[in-house]
Amino acid sequence: MNTNTACELKWGMLCAALIFLLLGACSDKDAIDTRPSYDPSKPVTISRFAPDSGGVNTQMIIYGSNFGSDTSQIKVYINGHLARLIGVNGTALYVLVPSKAGTGEVKVVIGNPAKEVVAAGPFKYIFLPSVSTLAGFTDKDGRTAIVDGPIEKAQFEEPYWLCFDEKKNIYVLEEFRGMRFIDADKTQVSTRFRTGNGLDRPRTLSFNTTYDTLYITNDQGSWTGLSTAVATKADNFTRWTSLIYSLQTNGGAAQPQTGDYFYNSYSNGAIFKWDRVAKVSKELFRIGDVSWEFNIQFAPSGDFAYIVVVNQHYILKANFNRETRQLETPVHFVGGRRSAGYQDGVGIDARFDQPHQGAFDENDNFYVCDIFNHCIRKITPEGVVSTFAGRPRTYGYADGALRDAQFDRPMGIIYDKESGTFYVADQKNRRIRIISTE
Repeated sequence: MNTNTACELKWGMLCAALIFLLLGACSDKDAIDTRPSYDPSKPVTISRFAPDSGGVNTQMIIYGSNFGSDTSQIKVYINGHLARLIGVNGTALYVLVPSKAGTGEVKVVIGNPAKEVVAAGPFKYIFLPSVSTLAGFTDKDGRTAIVDGPIEKAQFEEPYWLCFDEKKNIYVLEEFRGMRFIDADKTQVSTRFRTGNGLDRPRTLSFNTTYDTLYITNDQGSWTGLSTAVATKADNFTRWTSLIYSLQTNGGAAQPQTGDYFYNSYSNGAIFKWDRVAKVSKELFRIGDVSWEFNIQFAPSGDFAYIVVVNQHYILKANFNRETRQLETPVHFVGGRRSAGYQDGVGIDARFDQPHQGAFDENDNFYVCDIFNHCIRKITPEGVVSTFAGRPRTYGYADGALRDAQFDRPMGIIYDKESGTFYVADQKNRRIRIISTE
């Protein structure tokens, strides 16, 4: 049997088993439940599992006996890591391999008191960092639309900025269009609100510490228009109300522990802090000249924030003073001021071409969308800049290995540390992309 035939047979068996499991789990609400039950007086056995190797979210079938049909009584571990159980039908379990599982034993735990059984032979964990597509597509002429519904049918027009809530639901700003929502299970896409009535160009999103208030900056193009709005959990984030006027804002962020809100002024290159009690703004400092487009992004620790100056192609770093609860005057960290280009390097020797949203990993490395270099750059805490994903200076659309993949003006990025996954708003490809890193 050749390799292709063997692969087709293996996946055919997996698909058939999955269909069997799902059909076995479904029954008419008025029908007699004939699904098998777990019998604590009998042993639980594992005869085999397939496949015997793979990466995160690999679909695994575990074959055996006396599994029952109640998923609430069953836990499956791969090398000690809890796997997501999708279905069970007496003699087969369907699970997804967890992130960062490593190579080790496959164990099933059932019942109370618990019975444990370990499969013969280890599961081999294989990881290859890669770029794939979560949602969005275009027709043969590159056209798209705003379409809600099942994630495989949803479409986007201008995905721009991303944000997680506490449950890992994803909020997506679409430039000049409004805010979309992707549920935590990554199955449905919906629209929370459309632009209009003064909120015409939403630019950034930032939750408060309790995730019940969402700050939405608005670049209104004037000194007197709406600059920051808020949406609340009470309205399911479908309505917004005005909070701050003036200053032509294009970036704002809440400090992750104190909730203090900071925002910028494009017109005079200044950073302000919003006083929630007095409901007034205080200018803290200015970072540049007029027409300085930038955003503010706090590290998860809250100890510092990066000030990403989009149209001047560099990034500053400002420490957060916990006594005064203010951002301190920033220092030039990486990139050449007013020097667009592409170059990996250290500190101000590196070059960007309109850096935009970034995301922090567990070690305070910062992964920033480099818009017109069409790639994702990595910045270490020491200021070392390298290319993480994409083909620099070459736009296009291609999934695959990190440096083989292509983006077209990536704008937004967020990171889920539990799964080691980045989500990218790939604006001109009209898609939400995934970078699996572990």
